[in-house]
Amino acid sequence: MHRRPFIAALASTTLALGLGVPAFAAPGEPRADLPGAASDRARHALADVRAIFDGDDRPVARRAGAPDRDATLALRDLVRLRGDLTGAERREANAYLARPTDGAADPASTGYVAGTPERRTCSTTVCVHWVDTTADAPSATDADGNSIPDFVDTTLTTMTSVHAAYVDAGYRAPKPDGALGGDERTDIYLADIGPLGLYGYCTTDEPLAQTQFDSWGYCVLDNDYAADEFPTNTPVQNMQVTAAHEYFHAVQFAYDAFEDGWFMEATATWAEDELFDTIDDNLQYLPAGPLGQPWVPLDWFGGSHQYGDWIWFRYLSERFPTAAGGMPTIVRNLWRRADATPGAADANSLQAVSQELASHNTSFGRVFAQFAEANRRSRTTYDEGAANRYPVAPLTWTPITLSPTRSGTTWGSVRLDHLTSATARFVPSRAMTANTWQLKVEVDMAPKTRGSQAVVTVYKRGGGTTTSLLTLNSQGDGAKRVPFDHDRVSSVELTVVNASARTTCWQDQNSPFSCFGIPLDDALTQRIRGVAGR
Repeated sequence: MHRRPFIAALASTTLALGLGVPAFAAPGEPRADLPGAASDRARHALADVRAIFDGDDRPVARRAGAPDRDATLALRDLVRLRGDLTGAERREANAYLARPTDGAADPASTGYVAGTPERRTCSTTVCVHWVDTTADAPSATDADGNSIPDFVDTTLTTMTSVHAAYVDAGYRAPKPDGALGGDERTDIYLADIGPLGLYGYCTTDEPLAQTQFDSWGYCVLDNDYAADEFPTNTPVQNMQVTAAHEYFHAVQFAYDAFEDGWFMEATATWAEDELFDTIDDNLQYLPAGPLGQPWVPLDWFGGSHQYGDWIWFRYLSERFPTAAGGMPTIVRNLWRRADATPGAADANSLQAVSQELASHNTSFGRVFAQFAEANRRSRTTYDEGAANRYPVAPLTWTPITLSPTRSGTTWGSVRLDHLTSATARFVPSRAMTANTWQLKVEVDMAPKTRGSQAVVTVYKRGGGTTTSLLTLNSQGDGAKRVPFDHDRVSSVELTVVNASARTTCWQDQNSPFSCFGIPLDDALTQRIRGVAGR
């Protein structure tokens, strides 16, 4: 799938889950073919994979010197579309999807050198494959003298632990692959992929029927995570977070390998921190997600945004902390709702979130609005926000100081796309000391059925906050009075949110949003103002 760039307006947020009847396909409805020539879509997918493995054009932005992790979903797209290729293009696609052990069938960038003997070692659940020669070989250091390189031993121990953690938390184990790789256990291959800018990837070589969405998976990890290719963290730490991330993709494949890309990458990045909490490699992506760019729709897939979206799932798992096997159950429940195996409901990502939040007696719109407001206080609202210095979602407008002589503002406006937000801050002047001063915040937003939400937060002098959702009428209008004297209040913030999840699915092969959809509530004008009085 070709990814098109997203040009954000000042703010963008629109998914209307839980706010009236959603326009997306009902659970269980067959996924429709996208318009446009199938061969063109397949060639785009092949070009994306070719760029990752044999080109200099990296489709995912990355920090200087740090590898990206986009190969899994690029290969996933190629798996679905390769049947629309013919001749040399079909052979090239099959080669990229072949396991490293498939010899001459592999491009040099993805396979072991033909004729190189392959070795493997296994636990009861996973097998690790490697070679002892060529650039793909891990270090031969074998401190325990068991004839297996130490890095291989550590990788097997890590992968076995990761598998157990997910299964103990109630996730479905990766789908068995029959006798491929030696037997039905999930296979992990070590190869020199660091020079490609990759930590690791998972894909599948299962022949898939047109209506099949679950699949087995195999994974490829770097053979050493050398410091010159991976300058942040130790080699073992980089292997550990990659193991957690990529193996979670193998788990996802057992539910729906073709689920929405943002959802797959964000939950896999969330899982890294659940299993290896002290490494914190996923902090690098926070500026690219809702904490750094609240004007970009939550479900947009592009750049590094989908990785930064992991903070949404951290917010959900801290707010709904019920756990099993040491992991919050809410993300597991979302994947159960997104299950696309025969007979399952097959909700798309936004439906799954909406349904799960409804089971907690709340709505997507309400929770997303509270999430947007919480991101303005990320270092106090998240468990690790202060220690890890989370980014703070930026203000949309310059702070506005009100005084007895300038007691109000004119209407200000912002255009919000789906699942985005914007925040204004009002500050009382030193002349407003009487405790009778109040601020009246007013909003004139899009109709409520189009996802409008608003949150007001009073920041108390000396610390502490009071937060409340504004009550809006059907037209999206609302107002609220809050304390505004300088002695007790340092500032008041108003966050306006487009929480619409209304979209028409299966419309655009280039859509970067959920279910290849066209959102129905983008670029909506939201107006705000504040007036101080006694």
